[in-house]
Amino acid sequence: MNKKGFTLIELLISMTIIAVLILAVLFVYNVQINKGRDSKRKADLAKLQRLLEDYSNDYECYPEDLEANEDLAKFEDPINSGNNIYYYSVSSEGECKKWYRIFATLDYDKDPIIDKIGCDATNCGEFNYIVSSPNVAELPSEPSEFPPGTSTPTPTESGSTPAPPTTPTPTPPCSTWFTCVGQGGYCNVTYEGAVGAVCSSNCSFCAARACKAWPDCVP
Repeated sequence: MNKKGFTLIELLISMTIIAVLILAVLFVYNVQINKGRDSKRKADLAKLQRLLEDYSNDYECYPEDLEANEDLAKFEDPINSGNNIYYYSVSSEGECKKWYRIFATLDYDKDPIIDKIGCDATNCGEFNYIVSSPNVAELPSEPSEFPPGTSTPTPTESGSTPAPPTTPTPTPPCSTWFTCVGQGGYCNVTYEGAVGAVCSSNCSFCAARACKAWPDCVP
């Protein structure tokens, strides 16, 4: 009685099919993990919005940073490093902050919400998701109130003639950078390209709004 085993080609084909199936399962699993983290981010930011409105109702201003009280300070990104943070930004004008923006990064970059809210490199920098106070579109803002890398055009009044384009004056390279992100809430010296990095001659001009002892520097 002849017993016929698998040939080498049949074994290779079987192993290839198994490998493809394993990769497909791992890909789907990774996508679901990313979507799970994104769901937590969206839920966190929705809760933060409600808490910030409660804070505004109590104090008639939004807080300078998320260290204002324990309820706000407990929220952090599931990864909480690099661009996976909750970047809180408020108006640079006056002590009473009348609006806020919170930038975040969703892991699943094909989420339809990203295109829907228009959070691209132009207005969100290296982030791709944003929530804000209800009045944020009604108030003026400065470029320093956005994450590094964004470019926010200055709006013109209705019916006015836009100013002709001007040739930008080249600026010398920056020698010192400061950030508040990942520094325990303080302004500290950092490097160009770091999260929240701001070019300045001293830390009193640090634009990151998470500084709880701003403008004091950490040696």
